[in-house]
Amino acid sequence: MTTDQTQWPLEAPASGADVLVALRFADRAARKAVSEELAGTGLHTGQELVLAKLLHLGSLPVAKLAKVLDVEVPTATKTTQRMEAAGLVRRVKNSTDARQVSIELTERGTELAQTVQEVFDRAGRRALSALTPEDRRVLRNLLWTITTTLEPDSHE
Repeated sequence: MTTDQTQWPLEAPASGADVLVALRFADRAARKAVSEELAGTGLHTGQELVLAKLLHLGSLPVAKLAKVLDVEVPTATKTTQRMEAAGLVRRVKNSTDARQVSIELTERGTELAQTVQEVFDRAGRRALSALTPEDRRVLRNLLWTITTTLEPDSHE
């Protein structure tokens, strides 16, 4: 929000609704900042999160990937199929259970995932530039508290 009348006075009480509205606007601004920086990479919306999660967590079965992305399995399947066709991920069979298939990054996918990480880092630095390191730590912890309060199993 800008410093015009769309922003709440800093000392005004903050209701639960005010906080959730502010979170939605912050999320929207963050998504827009990341999306603008990723323009031209060929990634479709949501694929940057798949790349980021696979870079962070490594190879995952589609069902587990769907869970960490908070999407339905068919959505994760379609997304990973599209990403496989683009050469960003590949399917690998589990060595102990051939029915179990996991998704992992290809070399190209790893490179693009690192680019995504750099974009998130830049956007994050820009977004938090007015906050002290202590403010950032407190904000991170408060956001995780809100997340785990609303979705107790979301930290998995």
